[in-house]
Amino acid sequence: MINYSLIEKNKNKIINFGVIILVLIIALQFHRSANDRISLLVQQQNNELEKNKVIEDIAALEKKAEAYKKVFVKKDLASIMNVITGIAKDTSIKILSVKPYAEEALNNYLNSSFLITLNAPSYHALGDFISKIENNKDIYLVSEVTINSAVSNSEATGANADLEVSLKINTIAYL
Repeated sequence: MINYSLIEKNKNKIINFGVIILVLIIALQFHRSANDRISLLVQQQNNELEKNKVIEDIAALEKKAEAYKKVFVKKDLASIMNVITGIAKDTSIKILSVKPYAEEALNNYLNSSFLITLNAPSYHALGDFISKIENNKDIYLVSEVTINSAVSNSEATGANADLEVSLKINTIAYL
């Protein structure tokens, strides 16, 4: 049956073997617990890095918004007309009249509109004028264009028939 003499003889080896197994089980539990904490910390670190990236993106957008606020400043009609008159001289356009409209407040912006009546020697000159207005460093948007021939059709046989044009131009200013 049970050989007590063999157990008595190997008593120290059996105790040592039991202690080693117990130590290995405890070490394995510590290792699992440490790995769980490490993966939790890595996940928290990734979340914080993601939050930092979002905060950096928001800061960059705020800087861009501030830059746009500087671009969208309210300009008086005289400075607007100086720019448009300069463009008109460059493109051989004659400005006949300017009619400002009431300003519209839209959310955080102020939309100023005015109607310009002008004479253009050709469609090419008109297109060049509109292109230079819309590509100006200041923000000008041409929203309406009405074109009429300045002379009647029976007299339009000559190549110098001017075009009478009405343009509605908008400017935007940040409130």
